[in-house]
Amino acid sequence: PPPAPAATGAGVASAPAAEPRFAAPAPLEGDVLPLAVRRIVLDPGHGGEDTGALSAPHEEPRLSEKELTLDIARRLEQKLLAAGFEVVMTRRDDATLSLRQRAAIANRAHADLFVSIHVNWIAQRRVLGVETYHVGPTDDPYLEELARRENHDSGYTLADLRQLLDGIYADVRQDESRQLAAHVQRALYHQLLPQSPKLADRGVKTAPFVVLVATEMPAILAEVSCLSNREEARRLARPRYREHIARALLRGIETYADDVNQTEKGS
Repeated sequence: PPPAPAATGAGVASAPAAEPRFAAPAPLEGDVLPLAVRRIVLDPGHGGEDTGALSAPHEEPRLSEKELTLDIARRLEQKLLAAGFEVVMTRRDDATLSLRQRAAIANRAHADLFVSIHVNWIAQRRVLGVETYHVGPTDDPYLEELARRENHDSGYTLADLRQLLDGIYADVRQDESRQLAAHVQRALYHQLLPQSPKLADRGVKTAPFVVLVATEMPAILAEVSCLSNREEARRLARPRYREHIARALLRGIETYADDVNQTEKGS
């Protein structure tokens, strides 16, 4: 099916009809990147033909990553709007969008932040944790495999992305994205720990995800839960737990925005 429009709290912007050309965004100097955080793009991972991670077949109800990320993003959108932010959603329904289309939506919206929401699946089923990514290279075999999974429809190999990263790694986006990831990771861990006592803080990491390489603003990808863990899958089936995740994401975004906006006021 064709990609769904990207909707904001104030209107609707059409998604790209054709696959946009993909190249590393031009480097930004520190005085070019907007300081104030007003417009935020939320990217519910997967969708349409791409289900993302699935809970175990015997689990009832069987959960899909694409449905969970959309539900959490919708909850977060309402909270961000109530807090005074503008919000753009890359998808509002079960649409199929390529990774490059998602990045193009954010770039065309001239967003201040890009937050891609995902739910993890880890082969070691007992593992349970949250982790947040910003753009950068990695030599970790686990992260390389994760990047291959997340980038599978992009048409680019990890070697291609490493070349593109050469023009971004020293960019001001790298530092701002790292700070945003740190705020969100801290909020996810501390706010979800009371509901999920075995939760591990898996930290802030770098990986060459296409949606992070191709966006022109500070961007992160948050793995907000582990669908492979049976106990966590049961929690994710409850709307109240998904509400906790949305609140944690809001907290992380707000604390980052407060820091950035305070810097702007003091300059």
